[in-house]
Amino acid sequence: MQGARQGRRGGPGDKVQPHPAASEVEAVILDVIPQGLYNDPHREHRDTTIAQAIGVRRFTLIDGIPLSDLDLFDRVTLAREITKTIIVPGQGRGIKRLIVMLGCLPGADGNIYCTPLKRLEEDAYNVLIDTITSETPRVKIVEKDEMMKIAKLKNMPEKILVVPRTPIEYDNLTNLAKTNILEAIKRIIMSNEEFFVEFFNIAGLISIRQHALELLKGVGKRTVKLAIRQRERAPFRSFEDVKKVLKIDPVEALAEKILEEIKGEAKYYLFIQPRDPSSPYFDYISTIIKEKKQK
Repeated sequence: MQGARQGRRGGPGDKVQPHPAASEVEAVILDVIPQGLYNDPHREHRDTTIAQAIGVRRFTLIDGIPLSDLDLFDRVTLAREITKTIIVPGQGRGIKRLIVMLGCLPGADGNIYCTPLKRLEEDAYNVLIDTITSETPRVKIVEKDEMMKIAKLKNMPEKILVVPRTPIEYDNLTNLAKTNILEAIKRIIMSNEEFFVEFFNIAGLISIRQHALELLKGVGKRTVKLAIRQRERAPFRSFEDVKKVLKIDPVEALAEKILEEIKGEAKYYLFIQPRDPSSPYFDYISTIIKEKKQK
């Protein structure tokens, strides 16, 4: 693909963004904060154990509540954080409203399984089950350990991170998370070699004078011409193929470019949707997904 690829201009306000648990499904842990963060953008994360992570599909930055102990760089399944208001008996003849936070994950059987993120009294737990069952029969309340089994049945990581709808920004990351993010991006890229090699096969012009490959550190116009000639003869099949032609470490180069875009420091965005709607965005991730579905 040698012709110019038109970069669209668009930002998060273009359309309603999908829930991170749906768009990413899995993530890699960047930091675990046992005491929570006093300035976390999600109020419910300020006084409980949370973890910060990066999604494996679109590199979305997220934080959430873990259902078990986590280690740095663990790969986790993402569950949705939702709230449910229930009415439980109070003292005497009164009642009280209780807001319950749940982590929810679709099962392989078509049901949705949810677990309370904080331990409930027996009466409240029973009311929760009765309320959920009567309103949404496909939703089942289970213990945290059962959630891990559900993830395993779907061939997903057993460790689960429960995340809210709203992602976080790079500036929300802890210092440790910022230290770990480049390595996490590299691990994601290396675990999806076939996917990211395809970028080198389809990358095109981003302007009249500049090619997308030139945005990678260490790649100049001469090597771009060599890469185009090579992929016309035969497409790149591995990172090693790319390395022989471009004379760079493709994993390192891609990771550095993606991190630049996550930070919001890029002029042209190849992979990450920019916050600034006026920034040129080429969305190669969606392009690769579409092309692979068509094959």
